[in-house]
Amino acid sequence: MNISKSFLNCDSLNFFELLKPSAGTAPDGSFSLNFTIFEDLNEIALKWSLMDSNESLNPWLSFDFQKNMVTAMPENVKVLYGCYSFGNEIKGYFPIYFYDFSLDKSFREKNPIKRILGKLIKGKILLMGQIFSTGTNYPFSEYLRDQHFQKELHHFLHSIASRYKAKAILWKDFFSVCAALEQNGYFSFKYQPAMIMAIDNHWETMHDYEQFLSSKYRIRLSRARNKMKGITWKTLNKEEIIHSQADLHRLYIGILSEATFKMSTVPVSYFSSMKEAFKEKYNITAGYLDGKLICFYSTLVNGKTLEANLTGFEEKTNLKMQLYLNMLFLMVENAIKLKVGKLNFYRTAMEIKSSVGAVGKDTMVYIKPTSKWLAPLFPILIPWFSPQNIVWKSRSPFKAIFS
Repeated sequence: MNISKSFLNCDSLNFFELLKPSAGTAPDGSFSLNFTIFEDLNEIALKWSLMDSNESLNPWLSFDFQKNMVTAMPENVKVLYGCYSFGNEIKGYFPIYFYDFSLDKSFREKNPIKRILGKLIKGKILLMGQIFSTGTNYPFSEYLRDQHFQKELHHFLHSIASRYKAKAILWKDFFSVCAALEQNGYFSFKYQPAMIMAIDNHWETMHDYEQFLSSKYRIRLSRARNKMKGITWKTLNKEEIIHSQADLHRLYIGILSEATFKMSTVPVSYFSSMKEAFKEKYNITAGYLDGKLICFYSTLVNGKTLEANLTGFEEKTNLKMQLYLNMLFLMVENAIKLKVGKLNFYRTAMEIKSSVGAVGKDTMVYIKPTSKWLAPLFPILIPWFSPQNIVWKSRSPFKAIFS
């Protein structure tokens, strides 16, 4: 493992020996596997930005995203930057989040016993994955299930976690079991499913989508549209986002306060920073009633997937005009126009998302304490506090021939 001078103020150290890869999981022949940690993004700016020329790059792993989000991180999150290489060849960079977790602040809990215990459960967590999205966002995904690679990566992460006094290492999100993590002592648990909708390649317009809906759901769509009459929809440019981001943040906070679980709260500057980082791939569509901003939704094009990022709306107006349902339909329309293969609605509000065509996909989260005495507590406390058992009914809006 190499430790950057900017991080430790000492010479680089190498703790990893030559590692022979498993067949089909790493380059042919023996290679030296190295992990390096950097605290200063400027130290690796040029090398990281040059790697972003790859058109298939996951935007969450781009240098532009890291650069623009430096000043737009939640106040309880600190970011370091990892690098992995085979021999002298740098393969990729990735963010490592240190998240100051407080159960009392993260969960909205009615149980008085849980509320009391929640005030006692807090600490720093090293988080791998993307804090702002749902999905597997790692540059080394093709090697992650290799047991040798995972073992050495865990040694690297554990040393960094110990130095920053993190009480646990957490990985999010996996759509299937990761045996390599389990064999390295990680405890797995399911969280709320990701709501993902397949976009049929025969859909050219929203009308085509409507024809696949059953009569009941076509009527529902028509009623929702009628209720939103009078709303003007506008995709905001960068200047308009900057001008409106205080109002966008207010609407976002309004619905976040009702969430069962919230990892963190983004600052006001998040929206303009996202636009600066992702340019035309990231869009905010705002709804105005009589000139007043009453709702918005944001999306990000990630390869062949359209991701639904943050939303916000006025609660009272939502009840009258079905703002949220209409925004879901608008996102479906966006996905069809962009000719993507999937629309990832992320978590929460599972039932209403399923009513427009999304299907719940289980997500696995892995966690391992850095202290051995905490290990027996995790399998007990996590299922007890986790909101995974929220009861919801999956809807089937499509005709039988499609579903």
